[in-house]
Amino acid sequence: MTQLVSSSAKHLMGESHLSRALDEQAKCTSVLPLEGNLFQISFFAPEISRRAQPGEFAQIRVDESDVPFLRRPFSFSRADPEIGEIAFYVGAVGEGSRRLRRFAPGQRARILGPLGQGFSLPDRPGRSVLISGGLGAAPFPLLTQVLIQSGEEVVWINGARTSAELYPEDLVPAGVAQLIRLTEDGSSGSLGRVTVGLESQIRRAQRAYACGPNQMLAAVFRTLGEASAQLEALPELEVSIEAPMGCGFGTCLGCAIPMRSSDGNERVLGLCCRQGPVFPASMLDWERLLAQPAHLE
Repeated sequence: MTQLVSSSAKHLMGESHLSRALDEQAKCTSVLPLEGNLFQISFFAPEISRRAQPGEFAQIRVDESDVPFLRRPFSFSRADPEIGEIAFYVGAVGEGSRRLRRFAPGQRARILGPLGQGFSLPDRPGRSVLISGGLGAAPFPLLTQVLIQSGEEVVWINGARTSAELYPEDLVPAGVAQLIRLTEDGSSGSLGRVTVGLESQIRRAQRAYACGPNQMLAAVFRTLGEASAQLEALPELEVSIEAPMGCGFGTCLGCAIPMRSSDGNERVLGLCCRQGPVFPASMLDWERLLAQPAHLE
C-alpha cells in the first residue's frame, strides 16, 4: 500500500508554507536570448525578490489565455532585492516556456512565489560542490551568490550534452573558486559527464548540491555512494528534483514522488512542491522515481 506523506508526518526535511508566497503582477524587464532554445527572463517583482531563497520556485501564469491552463513552475535563478528583480533560466521546450520566450520588456505575467523547500545553507564557511546538468543549472546562480557571500568556497561542475546546452560562463557569479565545464560530445570543456572526476572534487567538501535530469541525479548519488569507502567523511548530497507541478502548493497532488520510509517496508510518497523540490538524496526511492515520466514546461 502506498502512503502519502502528510503535513503532520515527521521528516528530516520541512515543508514550504503558502503563507510566504505572494501573487504579484510582475513586469518583464528583459529577455536575454542564449544558445539554442535557452534564455534568461527577468521580472520586476520587488516583494518576491525579497523572499526568494536558493532552490525555491515560482508558478508563472504566462498570459490570460486558456492554453496553457495551469501556471508553470520555474526555479529562481536570480533574486536581487536591491532592484526588486527576479530572473529565471529557461529552455523553450513546452507551450508555457515558448510563450515566455516571446515576451518583451513591459509585458506582464502573474507570478506566485516563493514556493517549495530550497537548499540547506551552511552554518559556517566550508567547501560546497555544485553539480548541474543542462537546465539543472537554473537554481545555481542564486545558490552560488548566497554561498559566496557567506564565505563558502564554491566549485561548480557544469555539464550538458553539448556546448549549446551549457550554462553560459559569463553569467556565472563572480567568486567561484573553480568552474568545471563538461560536455558529453566534447564540444566545450572536457569530454564526459558530471560524474567524471567527481570523487576528487568532493574529497574536501562539506556539502554537495545537484540539479538536473533525474537520471543524472541518480548517477551522482550512486557515484558518491561508491566513493564512500575511500572517503573519511561523505558530504550530504541535496538534489533538486524534476516533477510535474500543477498548483505548486500541494492541492492537486500531481507532483507526488516516491520516497524511502524509515524502515523500508512502506511505499511512501512525498509532494515535490511541499517537501521539495530539494531533498536529501538518501531519502528518495530512486528506482521508482526513475520509472516516472519526464515532463515539459
